[in-house]
Amino acid sequence: MDYRDPMIRALEPAVDADACDAIVRGLPEWFGDPVGIADCAHAVRTHEGLVAVDDSEVVGFLTYEPREGSDREITWIAVRADRRGRGIGTRLLGTLIDRSPAGSSLLVKTLSDRDGDPGPEYTQTRAFYLARGFAPVAELDIWGPENPCQVLARPVTAASS
Repeated sequence: MDYRDPMIRALEPAVDADACDAIVRGLPEWFGDPVGIADCAHAVRTHEGLVAVDDSEVVGFLTYEPREGSDREITWIAVRADRRGRGIGTRLLGTLIDRSPAGSSLLVKTLSDRDGDPGPEYTQTRAFYLARGFAPVAELDIWGPENPCQVLARPVTAASS
């Protein structure tokens, strides 16, 4: 199937939440934990965000929360399984960068490989962020010692905003 470049727009929870939930259900490798699934569903309904829309169908989303100053933390990002690898996640992230003030930072948390490989999906997740200018800044045990968290950050510069 030949796909067009999806349009990126603001997340509208009343319109987009069910489609975002369906994307999550289609990615069990990343979203296999019931608590995480519920947290993502809550974020889609309460956080600011962006969606990628192709022919009126949501094919990806990103949610974020404000942090200290003008920093933002990406809370969730996902692209429909059949549309992964086509630049949609990069476009969602790029739109957030473009809409963020110069001098701010973007933060994201993911599973760390500190205690061993948590699986290829998280290797892919870390590689995605590292390739887009994020760098590791902290290791935390906020999800318990069996699920170490890696915090990555990326500055927003005048050239990138």
